[in-house]
Amino acid sequence: MAAGLFGFINSNSICQSAGLHAVDGQCASGYAVTAAASLGADICAHRSRKLTPEIAESADLLVALGWHHKEILQSHYPRKRVVLLGNGIDDPYGCDLEAYKECALQIFDALHDLCE
Repeated sequence: MAAGLFGFINSNSICQSAGLHAVDGQCASGYAVTAAASLGADICAHRSRKLTPEIAESADLLVALGWHHKEILQSHYPRKRVVLLGNGIDDPYGCDLEAYKECALQIFDALHDLCE
């Protein structure tokens, strides 16, 4: 959701999505698609991929949604700029649509702050 919402907010910048524990090629969940769409972003074509050293090294900025992920990114890529989105955003995996919508809204607001 974060990459899709970022692309919606800031269409002039390039954003790539990759997860520390992602499985390559999975579609976004239906709840994630619906939650992102409620804020104007279309993530239907999104496919997951695992973060690789090549992806991380090519990035100008690494954005983590949770504190633990930020710590992992900082330890693996100490020369990269790593930021926490907002005050940390919980993954809604396994939760209901309302949790996904709340997460999407938190991401949306935090991305606005990051882009200012």
